Amino acid sequence: MEKSGSKGEKWMELHKALSSTYEALPKNKNGYLDHQAVRYVLHRLFVQRYGWYIKGLEPNGEDWHHKPAPGEGSKIQDWVPSFLQNLLEDKAHHDGLDLSELVSLAAALEDLVSHEAESRLKTAYQIHDVDISQSMDRETAEDIVRTWYVGFLLAGNFSASSPDEVHQKKNVFARKYSDWSHADEWLANVEKEEYAKRDSTSSSFESNLKTVSRIGQEYFRFNDQECSALKSTLKGMEGKKAGRVRLSTFYQKSLYSHWRFTEKADYLRKLGALDESDPKGQQVIVTNYMMARPNCLEASGLYAVCCRNECEDLMGHLEGEIKASRAEPKRVAELVSKLSSDTVAAPRELSPALLERLEQVAASNGGEVPLHGRLFAQWMHHAYPRECPYPHESGTVSPQTPDEWMKETGASDSSASKEEMRQQVESDVCAIDENGKPKGAGCEEAEDLPWSQAEELLSQPSQVEDLPQASEAEEELPSPCSLDHPCDGSTQPMARTGFRWDALAAILSVCLAAALICDYWYTSVCSRHTKADVFYVNTVSNKDLACKFSLCRNALAAWALASLAWVMDLLDTGIFACSMVGGLCVLGAKRAGDKFGQKKEMRKL
Repeated sequence: MEKSGSKGEKWMELHKALSSTYEALPKNKNGYLDHQAVRYVLHRLFVQRYGWYIKGLEPNGEDWHHKPAPGEGSKIQDWVPSFLQNLLEDKAHHDGLDLSELVSLAAALEDLVSHEAESRLKTAYQIHDVDISQSMDRETAEDIVRTWYVGFLLAGNFSASSPDEVHQKKNVFARKYSDWSHADEWLANVEKEEYAKRDSTSSSFESNLKTVSRIGQEYFRFNDQECSALKSTLKGMEGKKAGRVRLSTFYQKSLYSHWRFTEKADYLRKLGALDESDPKGQQVIVTNYMMARPNCLEASGLYAVCCRNECEDLMGHLEGEIKASRAEPKRVAELVSKLSSDTVAAPRELSPALLERLEQVAASNGGEVPLHGRLFAQWMHHAYPRECPYPHESGTVSPQTPDEWMKETGASDSSASKEEMRQQVESDVCAIDENGKPKGAGCEEAEDLPWSQAEELLSQPSQVEDLPQASEAEEELPSPCSLDHPCDGSTQPMARTGFRWDALAAILSVCLAAALICDYWYTSVCSRHTKADVFYVNTVSNKDLACKFSLCRNALAAWALASLAWVMDLLDTGIFACSMVGGLCVLGAKRAGDKFGQKKEMRKL
């Protein structure tokens, strides 16, 4: 990666942002971050910088020491981070990444997002029948940027076949979109600030690209305002337990106000937002619910914009102070007692129960507190119940969208009906009245939050040990037979893998490239209404992915990266050939599965 100019500045900025967390994370036996730790630190980075929950990095209740299940990562958005990391690891010839490689991976992911924004802006230009090479006045530029912005806010469910149609649809959108006036005002302020930086009032494609890129990077600041209102509302609905709202109160608010708290209990359970530890009634976990997928904007094929995890900021402070992956409980308690949050004042005196729990965490881990384990995350939830989410045990929850949950369960809707909500409210004998007190007798609510002793570490601690040196006799032994070093009776390995393997790999690569180009052409045909390109941004469903331009481009980019790595002898020929075969199989299965449903789906749009 370049270290000069704007790219150099970007690299150094990412390096500075990642360094403190990198130093605090546990390393593997080689002194590098393993796969799961890389996912964790990159997730933290993009959430803190842009409010992006990168698909494939987001926490899913299985991230403490997670191994992908068969079939996981089948969507390109999920496997792109892993693909890039594996490519870097192959290049460096070790298991894991150092800080420099971590920065390069973060920069590569940012570049993917930038390319997606550029592609969508080009499509917006095409809808407006404007050539990307021409300059334009401010009014025309703002019109095109708003087309991009509407598609961003609609999570991709926006299409048009002509300039007249796009204007008509934008007017309908403005009337129906909740709080559009504030969203449009925020956009106008961004545009005003961007024009203030320019020497002229005319706009080029490059200047408009800067504007839409900034929208993607800073929209979370506007979204934070809505999240703050949501948090304040839920806080006002709490009972005695901080960060908990009875399910009956949750539904009652939806029945008699503008708030739409309608998720079914089964769906809340799957999201990890339902606390069932109290036999007297189910409760919604405020922090887990706020960050759940129903409250996210699926603005991109690569990321979603969700309510920020405020605990990330608290953890960042602790990591910066401790500068290690583990600490004495006394040191942790000292720092936390001085650390304030949105709803917790500091300095404060930690309760005896909280201090005792911290000692239990240390006792379970050899006398020190691991900062990146499930027990400490649970302790932080007790210390900051309205900022830190409750960490469920691995495999018990999943961050599914409503569509994904309905597809998995066969349910017709993820929302409870008004009748179902009324039944929940009426059946709760311990429901909270308007004064915040339980209506029924014997329903006094305990203040203690649930606690589980199950520990799960982000990365198993390993000491970087000096490997024993081989003896002279061992050094003289010939290398074993392998694909790269076949036994041919000589002491010299054959060149790479032999002509036949190289030829086969090259043929497979050309076949996959041809198949991807055909798939791209087919996608472009499916994504047109008459002569104009459809402004179509895919959602998280598999059906939408079939007609998504960026999926095809990302797939072609992945092919190009893998081929380049193989040509430069950075990727093993056997692995490269298998990946080409896998790509052909996935593409074939995709085409077969979409053959009968794709045209029908596009007509709906």
